[in-house]
Amino acid sequence: MTRETVNKLHFPHGNPVEFEYPIQEQLQIGDVIVVLLDIPPKVKYELNVFAFSTSGDFLWRVQETELFYRGSNCPYVGLTITDNQQLVQFNWCDTAIIMNPSTGEILDKYITK
Repeated sequence: MTRETVNKLHFPHGNPVEFEYPIQEQLQIGDVIVVLLDIPPKVKYELNVFAFSTSGDFLWRVQETELFYRGSNCPYVGLTITDNQQLVQFNWCDTAIIMNPSTGEILDKYITK
């Protein structure tokens, strides 16, 4: 089982992963731990979602994608898991992306407003 402290993700066997910013949210989908970082309002850091295996191996970081609205700063602000175990990430600029949690592949996206 993993646990988190302000900006570290701790795995049962291995060194913790330390992030530049605090962890806002952590979800587990099967053998994948997804981490959303809490980015301060005036900091441009849009690729703020990471995934690791439950053993601590880095799997992926959210990739850049075309957004429905383009603001000056569009970090991800929320995560959810669908009934069919897909990961949905919501960003500040009205875009939600549906991803395969194991690979980080973007499967679809939609506008949230």
